[in-house]
Amino acid sequence: MAALQSTRPSVGGQALPDGVFMRTDRAWAIARRDGSVDIGAMPSNPAGRVPVVRVVVGLVTALGLATRGLRSRSTETLAARRARRRCLLVLVPLAVLGFVSPDLGVGHASLASRFAMAIAVLLGSLGLLRVALPGALWRFHGAEHKAVSAHEAHSDLDDISAVMRATRLHNRCGTNLAFLMVVVAVPLLPLPLLLQVPAFLLAIGAVAEVMTIAARRPSSPLTRVLLFGGRQLQRFVTTAEPSPAEQLVGCRALLACLAEHERLVADQPLALVA
Repeated sequence: MAALQSTRPSVGGQALPDGVFMRTDRAWAIARRDGSVDIGAMPSNPAGRVPVVRVVVGLVTALGLATRGLRSRSTETLAARRARRRCLLVLVPLAVLGFVSPDLGVGHASLASRFAMAIAVLLGSLGLLRVALPGALWRFHGAEHKAVSAHEAHSDLDDISAVMRATRLHNRCGTNLAFLMVVVAVPLLPLPLLLQVPAFLLAIGAVAEVMTIAARRPSSPLTRVLLFGGRQLQRFVTTAEPSPAEQLVGCRALLACLAEHERLVADQPLALVA
């Protein structure tokens, strides 16, 4: 006997200096502190059915869209403009350093030394980011997580008090991906630079797929072990408790994203499953 399958869309997001970016597989939305909201359709993923590769393609697309939040707008305030420039001044040099650092002789060190250095680089980079980037960025990161957690718990996103009680630690956070990549990337460092780039990209895709599977089984002991380090980094470094006003921005972004998602799929029939 056939039954109609109706599922809530999976949601991801990213914090911005003055707001929150949210996305589903079909739609995206950016809400800012000044009350503005931008929405649009997510580009289709040509590798949507290819495990690992689809993650890499999807990450590139999502990051490209999220940079809209760092672009200058004619209506933005002076504080928002300064925060955006501050983010660019910190993130661009770190991205360049991250690209060239694997070729600085680290690959010739022992495995233990490479692992210790990778952990040190990760913690040092996150510590620098926490100090150098605007504090609102980390609070908006917390607001993004709370909104997504409330959505997944079927809570009312218009009830800010209820959303504020949701957890700001999430199993699909990019912080978890960064922590696991430290472990996975260490054996790749001895590779020649030309091989490191595709190897790292494939590793990111594979780790993200494992994270997705683990996130579906949050009570599993293996999941708790895999995500323990990343969740602790979320708790103490990469997220902070948002104010009610900042949480409102996160909820506004998610509501706009979900509304656009529903609009885009409104003409499609529900999938039939046996």
